[in-house]
Amino acid sequence: MDADVVRVGVDLGQGGCRAVARYGARTGHADTGGFWGADPDARVVTAVRDALADLGPVADVPLAVGVGMTGLNGQPPRVDPIRSGLRDLGRRGTLRVADDSVTAYLGALGPVPGVVVAAGTGVVVLAVGATVARADGWGADLGDRGSGHWIGRAAIRLALRDHDRGRSGPLLEAVTATFGPVETLPARWRDRPPTPEVVAGFATTVAELARAGHPGARRIWERAGRLIAESVTAAVRRTGPVGPEVPVAGTGGLFGAGDLLIAPFIAALRAGLPQARPVPAAGDPLAGALALSDGSAVPAPLAALTVHVDLAKVDIVEEVEHR
Repeated sequence: MDADVVRVGVDLGQGGCRAVARYGARTGHADTGGFWGADPDARVVTAVRDALADLGPVADVPLAVGVGMTGLNGQPPRVDPIRSGLRDLGRRGTLRVADDSVTAYLGALGPVPGVVVAAGTGVVVLAVGATVARADGWGADLGDRGSGHWIGRAAIRLALRDHDRGRSGPLLEAVTATFGPVETLPARWRDRPPTPEVVAGFATTVAELARAGHPGARRIWERAGRLIAESVTAAVRRTGPVGPEVPVAGTGGLFGAGDLLIAPFIAALRAGLPQARPVPAAGDPLAGALALSDGSAVPAPLAALTVHVDLAKVDIVEEVEHR
């Protein structure tokens, strides 16, 4: 890209929103609340503003902003509010917005065919081969099988079954310590349902119990790995040929659980998709959002999933970059 451009990448997830601004050798960073904390579009604009402030003064040069957003569920994003907010900051330049599965892919694998799993509060799989296929990413209520939310909810349900059977133990104690007495949990859940990120946060406790030898907690993590592998296999079967080997990379906080998740995931992956080749992610979704800001760095299949607008235009016309 032209050196006289400030590139900004934004990764809006369920649990947080991160941004990085880059101009030459200088960088600025920002962290704000995630999708569930406030208006998501406002979160993005705030993150861009704060990253630019952290970057410090620059010449009057245009911005190139790339945004990966959760909550789109594979549908085209509405860019009007974000563009309007950036214009209110007095900025000119370009804005590219895509589903967070796209930026996760760009960060993890870049322009090559393969599969990327983004697993944190939710789970989404994006496969690129002869075509592009997405699997899961349906949200906490309808899907996200194997996600942090799925793990947290499965553990709560197991603890409630233990309570019904008159069994005490560390899992039931952990649920009570985190969510309060189980006898009144249904009423409190109805009156003030926890956001998916809150339920997903309990997955950390489930991991600790699994490592301490709790059989139910370990089974939950093993099942999560198998469910994510099923989504990868389903996506690859829809893309058409990828090659003799299919690189598969995982990104997101859930993979921080290490072998609790990765071992069952790889075992199930190799059973359902023998040509799969697990590879480390080259970068995270924020790096992918920064790559998205530079349209030339986005391969055609993923550019087709990106909405690109000019911040300077008064009339808002959303256009797909590549058809």
